[in-house]
Amino acid sequence: MQQPTEQQPTDDLAVAMARAKRRFPGSAVDAAYPMGWPVYTVRLALTVLAEQEIATVARYLLQLAALGAAEPFEFSRLLGLSDKFLAGAAAELLSKELVVQRPDRQLEITESGRKALAAGGRSWSPQREYLTVPFDPITRRILDIGSGGLLYPDNAGKTGLFLLPQSGDKPRLTELPLADIQNYARYEAELKPEEIVEVAEIRHREIRLRYRSDLTVVKLTASASGQPTFAVFQGREYLEAETLALQRLAEAGINLTPDEYTLDDVQWSPSPGASPEETRLMAAVREDHRTVQATEQSIIEAQVAQQDTADNQERQKLARQMEELAAERNDLARRLAASEEQLNAQTGGAVRILKTGEHRPLLLRAIDTAAVEITIVSAFINEEAFDREIRRQLFQALKREVRVRIAWGLGATGRGREVERKRTRGQEALAPLVEDARKANLTHLLTVKRMETHQKFILCDDKFVAQGSFNWLSNRGESATRYNAEQEASEYSERPDAVARWQEQAAALFR
Repeated sequence: MQQPTEQQPTDDLAVAMARAKRRFPGSAVDAAYPMGWPVYTVRLALTVLAEQEIATVARYLLQLAALGAAEPFEFSRLLGLSDKFLAGAAAELLSKELVVQRPDRQLEITESGRKALAAGGRSWSPQREYLTVPFDPITRRILDIGSGGLLYPDNAGKTGLFLLPQSGDKPRLTELPLADIQNYARYEAELKPEEIVEVAEIRHREIRLRYRSDLTVVKLTASASGQPTFAVFQGREYLEAETLALQRLAEAGINLTPDEYTLDDVQWSPSPGASPEETRLMAAVREDHRTVQATEQSIIEAQVAQQDTADNQERQKLARQMEELAAERNDLARRLAASEEQLNAQTGGAVRILKTGEHRPLLLRAIDTAAVEITIVSAFINEEAFDREIRRQLFQALKREVRVRIAWGLGATGRGREVERKRTRGQEALAPLVEDARKANLTHLLTVKRMETHQKFILCDDKFVAQGSFNWLSNRGESATRYNAEQEASEYSERPDAVARWQEQAAALFR
């Protein structure tokens, strides 16, 4: 039997889920999503011993002091220089503590002065230098990362990241060990680590909150206890300190999961007029789609396990397992295609199940083809999904005199930091479209309503409706940016009775 070619998994979310499942056996993966991790950039004032070369005249003066020629008039006589000229050289030696001046004004060389002479006229003197370090307020340590790639809070909130809602306290001097500062300077600064002798102070006015954007969080549920577990990954690397810190926050009651994963989704149900055979086929399509995705994830888990083991026998066993899983996936995909074909034949193409990646193309088509009215209801809105492409097409629809209605705002009646963040994020995403409509005198065609709704559907004139669990304006339908164990799906229908039923729902929302 020919062995399958070993492939490197390309989907970081899928790989993170596979690694999390291996690390926490007995737990089921619920979700995976990129998280904005808070980081303070901290400006430190450091005491640095800098090497300096003593001026020529000062070096001669130091040599004379070492020989015992300590009378001031002797310096002028031996060097042939005026007392006024030598005063500057003496001041340099005194400031660097290479000599001391006794009450009788005589200069006496110090141990530091003797070391400077032995080093050929070089000395070390304390100076004030400044260094900015990234401090993790959750794990309470200096991070070994460059601070240049960190996101500002405003930008972090617009990138689709789930921002960790607990920033933690700012650092204290006791949490900035000298060894850690020296280690950070070794790679990230021009300062020589051995020259840093102390952290003199924290410049508190120059502490700034930033966010990391390179971390993925996997949420799992323990099969035995039902307790949630959170695992943190940077790319494909498991981060133990971050994971332990996140778990402590979870145990303290901090919400660590995006609302899209914590709220009960609208349960799918077929249209009232659907026949028993049609209902069976629609359920089969949904189940086959979910099973295909689960099998693909199992293949990635086997690939990860193969990469992690050095046992040749185990690797061959996993290679056979991947081959079997690939064959199973192909069979399931053929069964899914057959179910979809049967459903299409049964309904004449008027009813079908939308898979996750099919939602955004349908939304764009609905906006582009609407002649009278387009209605979009989404529990959440963000700039990641409600992007320039969507806004541009909605504005073009307004210019065609198409009425545009948007309802959103799950959690609108709540309070708290996360509610305020979602509200601000949604309003910022909508603002460009509202402003474009105002400038073009088209606001009478645009209705935006924020309300407490968990419904998720779109209506295109009286042509079709699509409704289900997909958040149309906060999810792009791309597995590379997020994963939910219960993958979103919607029912698409062109049947007049289904369209009319959802038109009544829309009328109630916008009344």
